[in-house]
Amino acid sequence: MAPRDAGSTDGRKFQVIADDLRTEIADGVHRAGGQLPSQRELQATYGVSRETVGRALEVLRDEGLISSSRGRPATVTGGPVPAAAAQPAQVTLQPRLRAAFEAEEITMDVLSLTSETMAQHLGAQVARISDGDIRPHSISLRLMLPDITGIRLAFPRGVEDPDDDRPRKRHRDMVINHARSLRHSLLRLRHQGLVPEVSVQIRTVPFTPPLKLYLLNKDQLLEGYYTLEQWTPEPIDGVEVTILDSLGVGATLFPYTKPAQALKVEAAQKFFDSYWDQLAQDADFGD
Repeated sequence: MAPRDAGSTDGRKFQVIADDLRTEIADGVHRAGGQLPSQRELQATYGVSRETVGRALEVLRDEGLISSSRGRPATVTGGPVPAAAAQPAQVTLQPRLRAAFEAEEITMDVLSLTSETMAQHLGAQVARISDGDIRPHSISLRLMLPDITGIRLAFPRGVEDPDDDRPRKRHRDMVINHARSLRHSLLRLRHQGLVPEVSVQIRTVPFTPPLKLYLLNKDQLLEGYYTLEQWTPEPIDGVEVTILDSLGVGATLFPYTKPAQALKVEAAQKFFDSYWDQLAQDADFGD
């Protein structure tokens, strides 16, 4: 998993971490009496030093949100959250996914252009199960992706030559590889006897998704918009090609949780279910 860039200015990275954690406390991701991720986990997530993480936690301690003792993760006290933190500038998938995997029955409904972000972050939760840190009874993933064979997607595409199929081939390979990775990593948990019930369903829809959705355990929605950029990836078939694409891994995610934003979460769930049931088709990406 690639560490998150917590900010362009080193001196402000601690504030970004504090803002993210404060928002997660306000949204109920980390509840009173529960523990935050360890300092080591936060270092890995944000790609920062222990000192930077310590400064972020100090901010939250000063605000009365957490307490801490040497050698143990910080504990949420349930203190007041400043009004300025009500609407976060950005949240990341990893801590939300981590919290979702604390449940006994885990459900994940995902709409994505490639599922790259999901594939990156799921491995940490699979490792927690393999290590015996958590023991869920069931995991269900419904993954909805664009049709990569039956239609011509709006993006990615070549800038100079929109008919150049190499950017689309690169995208097709990414979609298939990430989908296979997700399927194999989850089904392996069942085969190893670590999770009794595991379901992985993958379907495609005949359009290019303009946004990504993560619906976790039916009570949390993460929503991010794909913005288009021109960039040049590593050579495709030995040729450099500038493409119009969405760099979805860095997309800003906005969180909505029940009960505070129940209407938004339920509307997103209804949207996903209707497309899944009435439009999406089973994908055959092979093994």
